[in-house]
Amino acid sequence: MERTGLKTGSTGGRMPDYKEKTNHGDALMPVRYYHCSVPNSYRNLSLHWHEEMEITLIRSGAIYYDIDFETFSVEEGDLLLISPHMLHSAHEMPGKDMVSDSLVFHLDFLGYQVPDACTLKFLNPVQSGKLRFLPVVKPGTAGYEEMKACFVLLLKCFNEKQYGYELYTKELLMRIFRLLYQYGCAAKHEGSNGESGAEEKLKEVLSYIQSNYRETLSIEELASVCHFSQTHFMNFFKRYAGMTCIEYINHYRITRAAADLVETERQVMDIALENGFRNISYFNKVFKERFGVTPGSYRKNSLENLSLSCKM
Repeated sequence: MERTGLKTGSTGGRMPDYKEKTNHGDALMPVRYYHCSVPNSYRNLSLHWHEEMEITLIRSGAIYYDIDFETFSVEEGDLLLISPHMLHSAHEMPGKDMVSDSLVFHLDFLGYQVPDACTLKFLNPVQSGKLRFLPVVKPGTAGYEEMKACFVLLLKCFNEKQYGYELYTKELLMRIFRLLYQYGCAAKHEGSNGESGAEEKLKEVLSYIQSNYRETLSIEELASVCHFSQTHFMNFFKRYAGMTCIEYINHYRITRAAADLVETERQVMDIALENGFRNISYFNKVFKERFGVTPGSYRKNSLENLSLSCKM
């Protein structure tokens, strides 16, 4: 159990923190842009969820996305719509690269907290989960060309940040919402009670792992978050997360460690320990399985690519 960073024993009275940790933008401008490429940015994106909405345009290539327990094969030109609180993950297609651009934004930016007609009729149902958008809009779908053109313009506006871009960003996001409703891309969320309950349990345990991944975790501790027996918890996690709990913990820890390798100058040993690994040999093994190179090579290659992009 040492190798996995798991332990046996009691929870020690720790209370779970279910708050999602990543900040997408800031309080004044809760919008953030992400440019991703597979396999350079990641090979697999861990199962997760957030309060914000996410819109992604696949620029080239193809990838698998798991959204709300359903797998989608997405490819160049597809638009992905991840509604707030939806569980989602991604994993590469064998032999396929992928490049995408995403905007993640909180509906507060569109005035979600103001109780007017727009909020009550169109924003509140999405934020609360009563309505969810069609996860994938493909070329040829009614309204696709208008949505794509609007999103491409939105990306340009947000990245160039010319004077008044905040107003234009809000205007374009509102336009996308109008198009989504106009072309029937919103539907009532009608998951079964059992499925909804499983989703909430999974969200709780994922949030707990993400809040405590630096510590030694036990199956008993995680099972107690869901009020399950250890055996039932392990079967539940594998069924709904698509991987074992140990695989998920290692995946999350190694992803955080990879970010630390690029963003800090700390020693590899220190990074391994700070991200929940108690054995450097096991850390190196898991890292190479995940990224195909050693931690040192990953840091060197990432910094060289960053330096090259800054010169262009």
